[in-house]
Amino acid sequence: MNLRGTIVLGATLVAAAGCATEEPAPPASEDAANTAPAPIRAVRPKPMKQRASRRPRFRWRLPKRLQKAVRVTFLLAEAGSGAEPVTDASRQRRIATATGLDPSGTEALDLWDPPAGCVLTGEVTDMPQLAPATWYRWRLRAIGPGTAEHADFYFRTRQTSAVPGE
Repeated sequence: MNLRGTIVLGATLVAAAGCATEEPAPPASEDAANTAPAPIRAVRPKPMKQRASRRPRFRWRLPKRLQKAVRVTFLLAEAGSGAEPVTDASRQRRIATATGLDPSGTEALDLWDPPAGCVLTGEVTDMPQLAPATWYRWRLRAIGPGTAEHADFYFRTRQTSAVPGE
């Protein structure tokens, strides 16, 4: 083989090495995005809400696949008082757990006036309101036929009291 043949062979090998043998993935279509499972959504307090009430009423929306949930559980944990919430659950302090929420229609919870059938436990039962200027994480867990999901949301309370005269 002459020098020119060696160069052509080498160039061919280099070019082939840089070529992908697999077809590139097609771009994601809007249809694929529209068929992605809808998550549990926080309605109130909105995710990362600042200056939320110190006696919030929690509201959420379950996706259609969980509309026939058989169990819904609510958790509330204190997540620090810094500029950002502490996201490591092991460093958070759980202050409320609510079980027995009616999954057939309850998409809200007032910790200071829980609905009938709800079992509320934790420090919140002895608190007139949440701490001022403090981050909280609330988690909603829903179990439905063949599926279970949870979602975490954070909010920060305002400084002012939500209890008149306090």
